[in-house]
Formats: sequence, structure tokens, C-alpha cells
Amino acid sequence: MEKEIDISILFEKPNFDKSAILWIEPLAPLSMVVSMPGSYYRSQGEPSPFMIYGMLENQLGWHFDERIRRDILKKMKSEFSQKYKIKEFNSQSSEVGFIPILQHHVKIEFPALVQPQKTFYEDYWTQHLKDVDERHAKGSRNYDISLESEVSDIYSQPKEFRDKQWKTLLEKNSKSFPNYYQSPTKREFISTIGRYGYKIETNTNLLNEIINQSAFSPIYIGTNEGWVDLQIQKI
Repeated sequence: MEKEIDISILFEKPNFDKSAILWIEPLAPLSMVVSMPGSYYRSQGEPSPFMIYGMLENQLGWHFDERIRRDILKKMKSEFSQKYKIKEFNSQSSEVGFIPILQHHVKIEFPALVQPQKTFYEDYWTQHLKDVDERHAKGSRNYDISLESEVSDIYSQPKEFRDKQWKTLLEKNSKSFPNYYQSPTKREFISTIGRYGYKIETNTNLLNEIINQSAFSPIYIGTNEGWVDLQIQKI
């Protein structure tokens, strides 16, 4: 049985009567990329507002896709206009299309009040991609065992003929390959000593809900390997 997700708090009148400090301490190297790069993923030195909104929404269990987010924001706009006579309702999205649904109830002050010591470095990161040609077939680490003889035949061919063979194999047996293939990609990371501190403003109920949930959810920023510890200090 699926658990119901209560988002009724989003349709209440925006109120910023409570302040707090978000203390974000990285527990692993972070890579905080704000745009879709080419062949290199360059990291910012601190989380973007959208990353922090995403972190807080993950805490609340609000894992919604873009279509649901747009529907929620559309409903919020209507409710704000009709119930509270709030006519101005502009929703911002990140460069990669993430639209926070908390942005009308939580204000985040930038830059950070406190920042950790940072060391930048490069490493290889496994990017998951999806294609319809030989790149997908060649990049897949696994495939159905029934294809083993055909794969062996491809490797026995001269290199200049292999790409066409891989493409044909994928087209005929797409369900025998994973949905995504892996590609090692250079990515910038930062190692930190210390923590980030951000002042936020919100309302009492929402702040208490975020605090209550912070003990139960895994927390990450930038990538799902960028684990952080979150402490919330009321002020």
C-alpha cells in the first residue's frame, strides 16, 4: 500500500516569521554542478539555492517529477490568488530544469554565513547514458547471456567493422541490454574541512516538519554520493 504524501502545508499563506541556520557538514567529497556541461563537470564551491531546496524536499519525502511539480505550482498559484489575494507568483527553475516547490515558503540567504575550507580536485565519475546506437551496446557492462556468441563474433571482426555490428546487435536485441550504459567522465570534486551555514526564513509549522524529518532521511547534495550531515538551529 502506497503511503500518502501530505503537501497541504504548501497551500497555506506564505509566512516568514521563523528564522534558522542550516548547518551543512559534508561527510564525503562533493561535486556541485549547476549546468549541463560538455565533457567536463566543473563544481561550484558551495551549494546553489536549488540544491538546498532539493535537499530539504528530499527530507520531506517530496520526490516529484517535473510534471507533478508544475501541477502543484499551478494549484498553489490559484490558491494564493483566490484565498490570499497574492497576485505575484513567479517560480524559478535551475539551469537543468529543477523547479523547487518550497521556494514560495522558504527564503535562503546567499552567500553562506560560514563556509568550510575547500580543496578542489579532479576524478573520474561514472556517467549513466542512454543511446540508440553502438555507443549503448559497447558501453554496457552487462548483457543477456544469450548474446554471448554474437558479442564474441563482433570482437573477432576488424575494428573498422565493429561499430556497425554493435548497432545492429542493439537494434535487434534492445531488451537484452540495460536501459543505461556507463561512461567514465572527468568531474571536479571538493574536499572540505568544516561546514556551510545558511540563514533561512520560513514559518513555524514547516520549520518543525523539516526538523522532525531530518533525523530519518539520507541527505546528499550535488550527487547521490555527496553525503552531508544537516543540523538546524532555530534563531
